[in-house]
Amino acid sequence: MITCTIGENAGRLWNILNETGEMTISQLMSSLAIDERSLFSAIGWLAREGKIYGREQNGELYFSNQLFEGFINFG
Repeated sequence: MITCTIGENAGRLWNILNETGEMTISQLMSSLAIDERSLFSAIGWLAREGKIYGREQNGELYFSNQLFEGFINFG
């Protein structure tokens, strides 16, 4: 695993969501090559800034940096 700071991971997370629109936790961990703890730290960083949205569907969490229908702002 590549070690990055929470802020760096948050930036990488935001950029990948900007390209894809929305992704699940497992898709994000795979795409970013980070563990769950690092991912949720990055999500928390973006939530504090009001820059990430999420929703649950069929027990799966989805995240986006855009406010789509059904998503809520975590900030």
